[in-house]
Amino acid sequence: MAGGLTFAEPSRTSVASRSNAASRSNVSSRSNVASRSNVSSRSNVASRSNVSSRSSVASRTRLKRRRKQAPARDAEIFRETQKLADKLVDLIINVTEIEDEIEDISKKLRQQWVPYKEVLYLFEDRTKPWHKAITACEDEKSMLITIGSLEEEEFLERETNTAHQDSWIGLPYKDGKWQWYNGINVGTTYWKAGMPHDLDNKRCAILKAHCSTPQKCWENIPCDRQKRWICKKMPDKRWYTLNP
Repeated sequence: MAGGLTFAEPSRTSVASRSNAASRSNVSSRSNVASRSNVSSRSNVASRSNVSSRSSVASRTRLKRRRKQAPARDAEIFRETQKLADKLVDLIINVTEIEDEIEDISKKLRQQWVPYKEVLYLFEDRTKPWHKAITACEDEKSMLITIGSLEEEEFLERETNTAHQDSWIGLPYKDGKWQWYNGINVGTTYWKAGMPHDLDNKRCAILKAHCSTPQKCWENIPCDRQKRWICKKMPDKRWYTLNP
């Protein structure tokens, strides 16, 4: 004892108590930290799981949408492809027809068909009745002559002026009138004086050979007579243009 004051030595029990209290506090703190860490970890895991789940749902939704849209796109592609294929077929057909037309015209030129004003004419030497003359021209992919202008009439008269026989033209008398056999109405006519006569449904027109009066060279005779004929080959308008 000094100066009346007495310092008591701390007891071991008190020290132990404080030590235990500190230990428990530290344990509790660590436990709390661990708990919060575990909670946070689980929360993060749950969050990631939710995000992943939503992402998967969105992906599946997009995939379903694409699958629904795919048939429509495929159908449209098929339709467009079919259109192109049809156009290609048409082009091939046109090319083939043009080649056939060129070959036919070349053949006719070799067979003494006469070209005039973008048209081909055949002045046939054989003789047939009028109806068979039509068939003969059709076999040549042509028609029995129809005359559409004075210029054409003058050309035909020049070509037949030295012929040995008259030639059928495509003009029959039918149902009380003269009409080109392809249904086209007759415009200007070039009948010989006194013609036509003896009108009935069995008479057809001819172009006279050695015609002495220009533009007056048509006669009508029974359609079953044997006469020469003139075929006319008109070019297909698909293969040329008047204004290239």
